[in-house]
Amino acid sequence: MPLKKAPTTRSPRGVLSSKPVYMRLMPDERHMLEQLAGIQNRSTSSVARLIYLEGVEQYRAKVIGSTAQLHANIVAGR
Repeated sequence: MPLKKAPTTRSPRGVLSSKPVYMRLMPDERHMLEQLAGIQNRSTSSVARLIYLEGVEQYRAKVIGSTAQLHANIVAGR
């Protein structure tokens, strides 16, 4: 009887795979994600996580910057 090959996981240890985050995409966005996943031989979830990790700090800085600007405007009475 042949041994079953263990599934390959690319997620680092500790990733909450039991608590997925769902994301709605437009058809063209989903197609792009599937293309990137195919090129890299990864799952769409794995590629979506990598894209998130590349952009989260930039987005965080933008949100914090706009919040700080809003606060400054409120303090200045504008």
